[in-house]
Amino acid sequence: MVVWTRQPSVELMSWLERASRPALPHGRVLIAPDEAEAALTVMLSGAGASVPDGAQPFIDDASEIVRHFAGIAPCDLVDVRLEAVTHDACWKFHRDCVPFRLITTYLGPGTEYVDPANAACALNDQRDYAGPLNRVPTFGVAVFRGSSDGSALGVVHRSPPIAGTGLRRLILCVNAPSITSPVRWDSLSPA
Repeated sequence: MVVWTRQPSVELMSWLERASRPALPHGRVLIAPDEAEAALTVMLSGAGASVPDGAQPFIDDASEIVRHFAGIAPCDLVDVRLEAVTHDACWKFHRDCVPFRLITTYLGPGTEYVDPANAACALNDQRDYAGPLNRVPTFGVAVFRGSSDGSALGVVHRSPPIAGTGLRRLILCVNAPSITSPVRWDSLSPA
């Protein structure tokens, strides 16, 4: 697992602090890396509405992360998922069935993970797990191995439990295409 710790720009932070839940982007697309800005713009603007004021720093940042992933994972298409979460999402400790994945959390607490020595215990104990726990910092970009090769070497992780706390999370997840990817999105402009 590799974590790139970074600080958001003042403009990005300002937009995230002002954004209401309906304004947060939500969706999943299969796109070429150079289409990230257009796809994110459509996710933010909805069907024909204008992009929320001040959202360009988010679009720029997320697009850059998508392009970085495509450079690491040399692939022509990328599976991009943006998720606005107010519940426990993937609360179970698990390994993703992908070669590797990129996750960054723009809003709220970041992804939790355990060291390899504690993986079996976390997978077994689930909500009762009381061992050491690590967290990717908010705005940190984590790239970690999955278990698609059938090994038990993928990083064991989960979404932090937030149900009932009033917290919101905005997550960007990027993968190479797989059988679970959406159909290629060719219509990147609102109708």
